[in-house]
Amino acid sequence: MWVSGMRVYVFLIITAVLLAGCSQDFGSAPPKSDPLASVKVNCEQTDAEFFEATVWPVLSQCTACHQSGGSAPAQGARLVLDPLSADSSLTAVREYVRLAGERLVQKPTEYRVEHAGGGFFDTDSEQAGALAEAVLRFEADAPQCAGDETVESREPGYDDVNLINRARTLRKASLLLAGEMPDAASVDAVRDDDAALKAALRDLMAGPVFEAWLKNSANDHLLTRKYLTGMTEAQEALGGTYYEGLYDRTSAAFEATDQARVACEASGDPDSADCDEAEALQRIAGTIYRETQRAIAEEPLELIRHVVTNDRPYSEVLTADYRMMNPFTYEVLDGETWIAPYDDMDPTDWRPGQIRRYRVDWGVSLSDRTGRDYLPSAGILTSPVFQLRFPSTDTNRNRARARWTYYFFLGVDIERLAVRAMDPEELQSVTNPGAPGSSCFGCHSIMDPVAGAFQNWGNDGHYLDRLGYDALPQTYVDTEDYQSGDRWYRGQLAPGFNGESMPALSPYGPVNGYDDGLTWLAERIVADPRFAEGTVTFWFQGVFGRDPLLQPLETSDADYNERLVAWQSEQVLIESWAETFRNADYDLKTLLVEMMMSPLFRAETFATVDGGRQAALDTLGVGRLLTPEQLNRKFTATTGYTWKLDWQDDAQLLENYYLFYGGIDSDGITERPADLNSLMTSVSMRMANEMACGIVLNEFWPGVSPKLFKGVTITTDPTTEMGETAIRSTIRDLLWRFWGVTDETEINAAWSLYKALYDQRMSWDESQDRLSWTTEWNGAETDEQEYCPEHDLNPDDGITVAINWDNIDWSTPETARQNLGSFYNPEQTLRPWVGVLVYLLTDIQFLTE
Repeated sequence: MWVSGMRVYVFLIITAVLLAGCSQDFGSAPPKSDPLASVKVNCEQTDAEFFEATVWPVLSQCTACHQSGGSAPAQGARLVLDPLSADSSLTAVREYVRLAGERLVQKPTEYRVEHAGGGFFDTDSEQAGALAEAVLRFEADAPQCAGDETVESREPGYDDVNLINRARTLRKASLLLAGEMPDAASVDAVRDDDAALKAALRDLMAGPVFEAWLKNSANDHLLTRKYLTGMTEAQEALGGTYYEGLYDRTSAAFEATDQARVACEASGDPDSADCDEAEALQRIAGTIYRETQRAIAEEPLELIRHVVTNDRPYSEVLTADYRMMNPFTYEVLDGETWIAPYDDMDPTDWRPGQIRRYRVDWGVSLSDRTGRDYLPSAGILTSPVFQLRFPSTDTNRNRARARWTYYFFLGVDIERLAVRAMDPEELQSVTNPGAPGSSCFGCHSIMDPVAGAFQNWGNDGHYLDRLGYDALPQTYVDTEDYQSGDRWYRGQLAPGFNGESMPALSPYGPVNGYDDGLTWLAERIVADPRFAEGTVTFWFQGVFGRDPLLQPLETSDADYNERLVAWQSEQVLIESWAETFRNADYDLKTLLVEMMMSPLFRAETFATVDGGRQAALDTLGVGRLLTPEQLNRKFTATTGYTWKLDWQDDAQLLENYYLFYGGIDSDGITERPADLNSLMTSVSMRMANEMACGIVLNEFWPGVSPKLFKGVTITTDPTTEMGETAIRSTIRDLLWRFWGVTDETEINAAWSLYKALYDQRMSWDESQDRLSWTTEWNGAETDEQEYCPEHDLNPDDGITVAINWDNIDWSTPETARQNLGSFYNPEQTLRPWVGVLVYLLTDIQFLTE
């Protein structure tokens, strides 16, 4: 049991060495007072401005010793300054304060510590005040000047909206795009500068978390992960009839496994070399099968990642004359394109390739029938899983594909363009909805020509799947309408786009001058002004957590005017972003930055009290419900821990509780909930309750450097002024970390919770002659004796954490507490932190951003 007064972690001690040559004289030191007692941070200055104007004039006099190669001791936390650079020295001071805290000001004043160079100035001097303010600025996790203040929106139509400040905007974006908390220096750099914030936001758009965000956001629309997480597996959906090499690698791997298993069984020894080989081959075969599935399902998402992360024009997601492959698909679909060597078991090595191993019938290659060496490519439009995910039928005739092409890439929802025909007789008798004069013609005149551009791709997305001649169903070929050489249905509107006919060798025949009708279509789409607006719409949900507002149509609604104004204002923003996107040569990162600078990302409060106006903008800004992927990243980024069982590959939010917490399988479940429901609330409570105890135990274990509770120790006494101050400061850091606020009201609420839990732990039940909180637990099963289960972080360190209920000395509160300490905590300071942590992790401000 650790005695009262023992600290959780060991502060860094600088070895005292007499420094020759450090003879600066800042004056003699009078009786010392705490240099941090009355210092406040001047938030009118940025950290860089403050350091250069106030701190550097003090510390520059210390560079004779405190520089690289200087005589300052090299042990422990060492302050190494650059005599020629205030900027470099600012970084060095930040790091030193992070490690050694108050020693920056304590040592030169010799306040409670020794300084090998001596005492240079008084604790109440201007120099001490400058260093003390530096400690306050750089020591806490929560930036001192981040604040909760809002800024007024300057966007037309949103002048009654208040936005979160730049610091909070950076924090929100960093959690979403980078999965990490921004450091204090980054926050300070953007505090007063929109240009700096834009640059910082763009810097977040790199690395694996951003790439995962790109692919997750894209899949929420394209839904191709159906063939990874849904009911239909990718290889089965693609089919070996057409992709001749599809099963080559997986079949060979499982055949080798089967042969090895036969040899294992024949040996009769489960520990034999044959059995070891069978087990190894089984793992390899499983990996090959799983990663091949993943590579097929992820292909269009990887194309988007490739284009965006390599700063290529976003238009290339449609015009790319290649497909993305990794070794698991390259070997079975291409096999000829790559030049550089590769590891055939590396699923992360994505490169462009072509589908060369394709046949139009058993024994008939693509080249035999068409003279082509590989399938034509038009980015996402020709992706096998895109066409699989949005299949056609003999009667639909690619209209669904045309509808989603308009929606995904032009932002046009055809289903909202016109009122549907309501005449039952006409609906029953119409045979060609694209015929002029029908009630359906308005929409079909737009949709059907684009459907015709998909003419070479069959219902299941296979190229020229009628024996390499065309992709028409045999039921149509057998009619008198069909003529030899046709590629499209006679009687339908001719293939085209936006009033322009697709060039063809003959009416309803093959495209002329292009590899495929879709390569022609892709060029037309990206040249259309609506492509920029469509791109904004496509990424809208990923950035803002919702779809764009719909234009209100019912003028008699009570809130029609308010919703019309809200829609119009949003449309102005969309058009503005689209113009910026076009002018930036279709650079998606530029577009994303502009979107995150807007009220739609940053709005927090209203200046107006108009209830109708507020209701019309109820989905604006902060408060978007995080997806399980985003909440998992936020939990890890803010706590430093992962909710994960030892045997799991992924976190609980991505495995056991993924669908429970609003995840999608891209198959039967395709939409994410906009609001928190009771099941999701239960999951968040379970996460917090399962993790809080272990986090607190680990954070306060002796010798562990804490991530969250840096300002307090296991013996910090909340009944003293110093203890309360330290706890409040730590709560402030936690609130910034988890909620992005430093509001005094929230600090008071969390402090009240901590103190109430502490008082409860320390209260004595006179009637039972025991600590009050133990009354209900006495006689319970071991794993139910405490809210937190017993867990010994290090069984070999001599610290006893188990509670022996039979041997508790109940004679006094003091002896009972010694035996019932929170494992090694008779001071009862840890359980209140568990309660505070659960409170912070389950609040809606943690579950949203």
